[in-house]
Amino acid sequence: MATPVRMPLMGMTMEEGLVTKWLVEPGAKVTKGQEILEFETDKISAAAEAPADGVLGGIVAQVGDAVAVQGLLAYILEPGEEPPAAPEPASEQVAASPTAAPAAAPPPPATAPVPAAAVASGPPVPAPSTPIDGRLKASPLARRVARDLGVELDRLSGSGPGGRIIEKDVRAAAVSIPAVSAPATVSAAVPAAAPVAPVPVPAGPPAGATIAMAGTRRVIAERMTKSLRDSAQVTLVAEADGERFHALRTDLAERHASALGFKLSYNDVLIRICAGALQEHPRVNATLAGDEIRLLDYVNIGLAIEAGQDLVVPNIKHAERKSLTELATELRALVQRVQSEQLSLDDITGGTFTITNLGLFGIDAFTPVINPPEAAILGVGQLRPKASVVDGEVVARMSLTLSLTFDHRIVDGGPAARFLARVKELIEQPYLLL
Repeated sequence: MATPVRMPLMGMTMEEGLVTKWLVEPGAKVTKGQEILEFETDKISAAAEAPADGVLGGIVAQVGDAVAVQGLLAYILEPGEEPPAAPEPASEQVAASPTAAPAAAPPPPATAPVPAAAVASGPPVPAPSTPIDGRLKASPLARRVARDLGVELDRLSGSGPGGRIIEKDVRAAAVSIPAVSAPATVSAAVPAAAPVAPVPVPAGPPAGATIAMAGTRRVIAERMTKSLRDSAQVTLVAEADGERFHALRTDLAERHASALGFKLSYNDVLIRICAGALQEHPRVNATLAGDEIRLLDYVNIGLAIEAGQDLVVPNIKHAERKSLTELATELRALVQRVQSEQLSLDDITGGTFTITNLGLFGIDAFTPVINPPEAAILGVGQLRPKASVVDGEVVARMSLTLSLTFDHRIVDGGPAARFLARVKELIEQPYLLL
């Protein structure tokens, strides 16, 4: 029986993948789990695996094709078996995207507008990539980089398969902008000492605007709705005295700054606290597989990180085995890969628990949504002074609010409450980690 090979979902906001290379020739034997295809999303490069043993055949996605999540790529066939008579064409599986049509992107922040004379005197603009059925030929990663750098895709020519615009084309175009933005003729018109005002960054769409529920926004909506629809989510809230937590982080940050080259953050300590608490409360470090609840013997903690207009949740593998400084060093490496758009498939898959911290934005408490197939997620509010009663007197002490959302199908309220109580205890008495 023919087994379809489909574009896998890699990350909460993935909408499509661009086929970059077939690793196996048609007609070759493959084994289940073998990597057979390389593809690219707007965040990572990854590989699709064979879903069964057999022979690769019925390929419908060619190099350069953008295929929607769960779109058909090929089939794994039995020896001598023919692929289905009318397989769905890859071209019909491409998801609609608001970035599909050519659109002028805003200039990057703190960049002066390019004078018309400068554009006229600069290098010629390459011929644009030819749209197919109104869709500009550009890879998902190229679209994201273009949006972040303020490059107009419809003015570029692509060097990828079939003339598709790829990441390096966008970055090359972005680099060329400063070179033509300040010719000698401009300096005569503007005094050298005159400061150039930065381009203001808009706070968001103006009142009365309409935002299409499409592209990344649509994918986020679908993933979050699915998470809420397919699980029984309950949120517990607790307020923790953060006085010792604050003091410990401050002390350790100063002690290790010279050796590490950076200061330890509150998130570093939180990851260490949660790793220890999850080992003690394995019901929270679990997942639902069919009709079985699997208590995992490893702790992979993810941290929600804002990446441009998107959200990614890379995770630290085997956090329970690592020291505080090891966790901090690995977290910095993950953040750097997020910022340089070099996350790997391993970085964003395999998580068992997630932390999301909105304290930086002045948020006290919120209700986080579980990142499937995990059993729970911890929301962390801002650490700030609050009035507290100590020995009968009202004093100001550092405090923070913890919000634990858990899947009641996997873990009951009692075990979840005991886990949150342990996290609270370790924040209030962090020396217990020793």
